[in-house]
Amino acid sequence: MTDRLLDPINLRQAIAEARRLVELRPLLVVSDFDGTLSQIVQDPWAATILPAGRWALRRLASTPGVHVAVLSGRTARDVAARVRVGNVTYLGNHGMERGYLPRRGRPERLLVPAADDHAHEAGHLAEDIAEQLPALVQEPWLVVERKPPAVAFHFRQAPETADAAARVRAAVDQLDPAGRLERFPGRRVLELRPFGAVAKGDAMRTLLDEVEPRAALLLGDDISDALAFSELREARDQGRLDGLAVAILARAEVPPQVAQTADFVLPSPLVAARFLAAFARSL
Repeated sequence: MTDRLLDPINLRQAIAEARRLVELRPLLVVSDFDGTLSQIVQDPWAATILPAGRWALRRLASTPGVHVAVLSGRTARDVAARVRVGNVTYLGNHGMERGYLPRRGRPERLLVPAADDHAHEAGHLAEDIAEQLPALVQEPWLVVERKPPAVAFHFRQAPETADAAARVRAAVDQLDPAGRLERFPGRRVLELRPFGAVAKGDAMRTLLDEVEPRAALLLGDDISDALAFSELREARDQGRLDGLAVAILARAEVPPQVAQTADFVLPSPLVAARFLAAFARSL
């Protein structure tokens, strides 16, 4: 990839790039939530889907031959409750959780299989760390997101994010000195997960194998999304499908891993929602 991918393109250019996918079926559309369908907000619990994004997902999910999935670091039930669109597969915990919400289904009734014994054991350790770490950091900016068998420590509101990241990591290392849980960093968040747990790349690979699409459109903004981008690009390079990996500039800059694996960058979640709505209308 070239450095030009670090520069966002406008909505008109993005629509032109995606035009070649419009007639291809089956079509797989996969989107992240935070920073993609939702603006990044200081309080993770205040995130809401952009109206144009919800409209686009509803239109896409009702189009024959189109398969829609939301792939998020949040739990599947959490993200389903925020999106509230049926005939969509919700993959939570970066793909560790999976549930399908039928048309007119209620998100709070989303069925998600239970974690296996290994993940369940790791979840106990993650919960213990979630209980103890706030006493070590003692900062109002720390937000603890429990999503068994994982836990995420957000520091979005910290005035100095590099310092906050170092303090959170030091506290985690103190509580888990043997490194029994994987450190899974993101932007302004550190997540602890069982080693070998499904990540977004694995989840994307599974979706591609199941749907066997002729085309795929994938949107995301964070380091974890780069794993899914790479899977899509590899499948395209193998001639299995046509597709586009679209990075979203949700903060001041796109992480290098994301920009280098994307086909182009959109300047904000708002533009991403408008792009997705325009793409849905074109179908």
